[in-house]
Amino acid sequence: MGETLKRIIAGFTIGGIVIVLLNTLHFIYGLHALLFITIIAVLGLEEYYRLTDKGVDGRPIRILGFTFGFLFLLSYYTEFLYESRNILSLNEVILNFIITYQEIKNPVIPILVLFVIFTKAYSMMFRPLDGNAYNVMSTITGVLYIALPLAIILPMLVLPEGIFIFVYTALATIMTDVGAYFAGRWFGKHNAGLKVSPKKTWEGYIGGILFANLFNLGFIYAWLYFHPDLLQQSKVIMPSYIESIILTLIFSFISIIGDLVESALKRDAKTKDSSTIIPGHGGVLDLVDAMLFTFPLGYFYFYIKIKFLL
Repeated sequence: MGETLKRIIAGFTIGGIVIVLLNTLHFIYGLHALLFITIIAVLGLEEYYRLTDKGVDGRPIRILGFTFGFLFLLSYYTEFLYESRNILSLNEVILNFIITYQEIKNPVIPILVLFVIFTKAYSMMFRPLDGNAYNVMSTITGVLYIALPLAIILPMLVLPEGIFIFVYTALATIMTDVGAYFAGRWFGKHNAGLKVSPKKTWEGYIGGILFANLFNLGFIYAWLYFHPDLLQQSKVIMPSYIESIILTLIFSFISIIGDLVESALKRDAKTKDSSTIIPGHGGVLDLVDAMLFTFPLGYFYFYIKIKFLL
């Protein structure tokens, strides 16, 4: 079986799982969505820590990375429950806890502060002084790079028209990669001159951006066509066609940066793929690298838009 076919089959399989999750979002309090995102985060973190492990020169503190990565996921899961409290039948004690927790000013900050303290303390007490700073930075960076952006998916999904926002952002990212892959194979002649990814071409990048734009314009049209009864406030949230062109252009550019960041990690680790867990793609990081950059951007863009316009 060719690599392209494996890539397509794996993509459709994962896409099918995501579609099921989106259509059963509030089933069992969204725990299945939390579990799925946690699995992706754990696998991605493990790949990142393996890529950044320098042995005696410094290595990530995995136990703290996984622990605090999960705490970030739980923190955003409480926001998911808080925003869904009118839909879910929550126990009164749990509901009061969630409401109180959400009243804390940016509850992610205390977790981050504790993460830095615990990581620094652990490294000083249980690791050699040589490579001490690298131990701390690689541990913290892994969580901020992988777990935190994935955790943002949970509050994104419970924004007004959250499923549209999630799919729109994901499609902008995925179709940039798909378009660049095929445009580069079919038309690529002029090398982009990037040391971190020497095989990429200008035709590939331009083709990816154009394809993502066309696809997202079609997605907006299809969403409006199949949801004719959308409330006016929902239509306000959705980008206009002109807005979509600008927004998708930004998403495409950011997704290219995300892809190059992971390529730099792999090149530094002298490996082709972050792992071999996903046929045709490589590892989890190879699959979600660009989304780690676009999901936070998509969430905050639409969050700010909703706050200003609704």
